[in-house]
Amino acid sequence: MNVRIKTHVTLALGVTVLLTPALMGFAHAQAIDELMRSATGRANDAWGYLINSVGFIGGGGLLIGSLFYAYKKHNRTGGNDVSYGRIIAAAVVGTCLLALPFYERTVSSTIFGSRATITGEQQTIRFDQ
Repeated sequence: MNVRIKTHVTLALGVTVLLTPALMGFAHAQAIDELMRSATGRANDAWGYLINSVGFIGGGGLLIGSLFYAYKKHNRTGGNDVSYGRIIAAAVVGTCLLALPFYERTVSSTIFGSRATITGEQQTIRFDQ
């Protein structure tokens, strides 16, 4: 049975073996912990920006659109193809979307209020006899 290793795989393995001693100082548990903490912080910031933008822009747009179509329908200047049910539904959904960041903040502070923090310090357990 012939086992053939491709040249790019051999090259990647060789580079990995040669760079491993140089990366030993950087690749320890605390450095990986700091990297994961910063990546998680960035992901949480991105999620917060997404919730705020969807809530404020989408909710405000639906609320203003429902008011605009209600005004046009009331003055009989257009908007006859939109029923009052759709206008009221757009206003309700717009209001809920506008309050979405506040809902999210309330839920995260009440349900997830006790947060686990990683400090990197070792804790010792002592037993009394």
